[in-house]
Amino acid sequence: MYRKIDFRVRPPYGNYLAMFQKEQAHFARLADAFDMTVSESQRTGSLEQFVMEMDEAGIDLSVVPVRKNLGEEGNEMFSLTKRYPGRFLVFPYADPTEGEQVLERIDRLVAEEDIRGVSAEPTFQPKPYAFDDPVAFPMYEKLQREGLPLFISYSAKLLPVVDPDTVRQLGVVIHQFPELKVVVGHGGWPWHLEVMAMGFNSSNVYIVPDMYGLSGAGSQDYVKAANTLMKRQMLFGTAYPILNVIDTARFYETCGIKESVLPDFFYNNAAKLLRL
Repeated sequence: MYRKIDFRVRPPYGNYLAMFQKEQAHFARLADAFDMTVSESQRTGSLEQFVMEMDEAGIDLSVVPVRKNLGEEGNEMFSLTKRYPGRFLVFPYADPTEGEQVLERIDRLVAEEDIRGVSAEPTFQPKPYAFDDPVAFPMYEKLQREGLPLFISYSAKLLPVVDPDTVRQLGVVIHQFPELKVVVGHGGWPWHLEVMAMGFNSSNVYIVPDMYGLSGAGSQDYVKAANTLMKRQMLFGTAYPILNVIDTARFYETCGIKESVLPDFFYNNAAKLLRL
């Protein structure tokens, strides 16, 4: 079994517990679609059971990119890192529309907590903004200066209207902030080829395929990229509780990623990015 860092998890804790009460039909539908099972922790919302499932899947550490529209910005999740030392790493939510407040909050969290990056969802927050909206530039500049990665959730599912222009917007950000490390959750699907092209041109672009790397249209593109041009920039993630962590880990162990590449995909790339 390979050591793993799961770069996309929303654990059964705090405000996220509501997901486990409301989304059971969704979990079942996706498990059926991807030929997986619904795990006990998905069914019950048991944090202790989830940690046991992490152990069974070989997951040493789960990264928690926080989502604002689920009623959470990160403060509550930091108590989770104290409850299970070394098992969870929180990327608190950062909303650049807050202006100076978000910059001050990042400074405070750097001083008070062990943060290794922040989470943002421009298209999916209560007050949306474009990736390349100048309102976000001070935050990008600060993250670039501080060496803090930015985790973004990016796929067609996160857009109220499917808009391919978001790929151009993201490209503008990567071009204007060339030292900013950007982690693209949900694999950038269905514009994953364009995001891979950005990664080919910039070693600071990372991709977490999570659910889109399993068996849907374009899933083999992630396997090919992990074996070749993105082998240092592809990161394992389960999107839990959308997916069962044990089944997802087993899938990626046998999906066609080369044995020589799997240690980087599962652990080394993320460990280097997180400065572990």
